[in-house]
Amino acid sequence: MKELSLLFLGASKRVSLLERFLDAAARMGVVLHLYSCELDAGFHPISHLACVLQGPPFLAPEFIPWLEDVAIRYGINLMIPTMDAATVVLSRYAAGRLRTDSCWPVVSDPSICEAMYDKLSARELFVRAALPVPPDTPGRYPKIAKPRFGYGARGIKIMAAPADRQALEAGSESAQYVIEDFLSEVRETTVDFYVSPRQGFIGYVLRDRLEVSDGEVMVCKTRRPEANEIQLIEQVASLAGWTGCVTLQYLTDLEHRLYVLEINPRFGGGCTCAIEAGLDMPYYLMTEAMGIDFEPPARLKNLLMTRARRDFFYER
Repeated sequence: MKELSLLFLGASKRVSLLERFLDAAARMGVVLHLYSCELDAGFHPISHLACVLQGPPFLAPEFIPWLEDVAIRYGINLMIPTMDAATVVLSRYAAGRLRTDSCWPVVSDPSICEAMYDKLSARELFVRAALPVPPDTPGRYPKIAKPRFGYGARGIKIMAAPADRQALEAGSESAQYVIEDFLSEVRETTVDFYVSPRQGFIGYVLRDRLEVSDGEVMVCKTRRPEANEIQLIEQVASLAGWTGCVTLQYLTDLEHRLYVLEINPRFGGGCTCAIEAGLDMPYYLMTEAMGIDFEPPARLKNLLMTRARRDFFYER
C-alpha cells in the first residue's frame, strides 16, 4: 500500500482541512502521515490528526536548515503552507531545487509569494497587471488603513476624517500601512482555484462571504460567476508563477465594479467549501505527488457553508 508523508506549515487549527486530506487518501488507498510545523510542540486542535513538530519562526534564518532536516528525517513527500509567511519561506526553500518524486514543496514562485506577503507590493503588482484595486480618492472619507504585513483583520484602522490620516502619516509607522477608500455596500467574494505544475489551470470555486469574524469566513455560499468575474478570475489565473492552491478575494460594489483585495498563494480559511463543492485540491495534490494524472471537476455543487464551535481538551 502506498504511503505519503505531508508536512503543513502552520496548520494548528485547520482540522477540517486535514480531515479532507485524510478522506481523499482513504479513497485512494493511501496511508497518510501528517505533520505540522508550529512554534510550540504543545497541544493544538490538529494534534489528534497530525504530529506537531516544534520549529523556528518561518522567516528566521534557521528555518530552512530545520526544514531540510525534517524533510529527510520524516521522509516528507509534500510540503504545504497554510500561512502567508510560510509561503514566502517555502518558496525560498524551493528556489533552485529540482522537484523530485520524493518531495514536492507546493508553492508558487518566490517573486509572487514575496509580493503577496507585502500588501503594498501586492497592490503595485495588481496595478501593473491591470487588475482593479480599491482607490484612494483625495478628500473622500472614511478610509481604511491596512498593515502591509498583517493578515486577517488584525491591525486595521478606520480613518473617519483627514485628521486621522494626518495623525497616522505623522507617526513613525506610516509606511507600514496601505490606505484605501472604505467601500460600503459591497459584496465580498473569495475564489479558490488550483494550478497544476503539469496540467495548468484546473478550475475554481466562487463563494460569497456572508459572515466574517476577525478576517476569517464563518458563513459563505457558492454561486456561478458573472461575466466580469469570469474575466477577472481568468486574468488572475493567467499571471505567471502560480502553483497549487490559490485564493483570490475581491469586492463588488452596487454598480458591479470589482476591486481586488488580496491574492494568497495557499489554502484559504474557507477552502473546505471549495473542496466540498467539487474542487478536490487535497486529491489533486496527492495524485500529483504520486505522478498520477487526474481529471478536472466535472460538476461543482451549490453549497452553503457555516461553521460552528468545536471544543478540544488536553489534560495538563
